Amino acid sequence: MENDQMKEFSLGDKDSLEANLALAFLNPKDYKSINPNKKPHLKISSKYGEVLVKVIEDEDTPEKTIVMPISIWSNQLTGVEGAELIYKNILVDLEATEQKLDDFKSILKKIRGA
Repeated sequence: MENDQMKEFSLGDKDSLEANLALAFLNPKDYKSINPNKKPHLKISSKYGEVLVKVIEDEDTPEKTIVMPISIWSNQLTGVEGAELIYKNILVDLEATEQKLDDFKSILKKIRGA
């Protein structure tokens, strides 16, 4: 995947971070079943947290799978259990939405507890 938070921090700005990393890729079959009205964003919730990102149809994404760039957005769905970081194969709930994306500053505020 070409989307990478380190590359965006090095070469991009706040806007490019959001454009290139606040994304979720879904198989077209899943996209159609979850998002029949073609809403532009997806609310993804796990037992660890939730995030609002742009949803993109992607033929290369396996069915029943969501692919997200490693970033501050995908990290909202991760957690720690015991001494183990849980960062993949996380069960999530999905909701297509027209709500505003979580921007970089709002996520930082959430992390800082503000």
